[in-house]
Amino acid sequence: MQPHPEQQRKATFFQVGTEKLIELTLATFGIYALFWTYRNWLQLQRRGQAVNPLLRTVLAVIYQYDLYRRVHQRARIENVTPRWSPLRIYLLFLVFTLVPLWLLATGHPWGILLHLMTLLPNLLANQSINQIHDKHLHFFAQNTELSGQNWAAIVAGLVGWLTLLILALAYNQ
Repeated sequence: MQPHPEQQRKATFFQVGTEKLIELTLATFGIYALFWTYRNWLQLQRRGQAVNPLLRTVLAVIYQYDLYRRVHQRARIENVTPRWSPLRIYLLFLVFTLVPLWLLATGHPWGILLHLMTLLPNLLANQSINQIHDKHLHFFAQNTELSGQNWAAIVAGLVGWLTLLILALAYNQ
């Protein structure tokens, strides 16, 4: 479902419901978190910001702080008091991105699961995005419903999770 053109024009950031963000991030092994980051940069570009959404998503280790900072700054402008610091959640993001990469590089398969913890800092930023959205675009759809593509991703993710569970159980025997 495409957002209404006026919503796309007026929205400062990409708005997605908290439950939907959690479900899709976990089901897709974190791929949806990249999509969330990309869509936020894309929305900023649509609003005239000089950003390259794809580059900033691929290099999220470098640019995620800037995204968190922009969300925090906009929330404060809108009198939405974020209960988080951009630097602190960026440091969490870094830890939950770099440590899993190191684990994977050293042969520890659990790194991919630890990477899912990047969901935590993204959730804090997303809650502020939703509060900003509610303040100005409350009469538009809240992007909380799962589309057919979302359900397909969840089913594929569940198959992936079950496969991993079966392999882990078989490996331990």
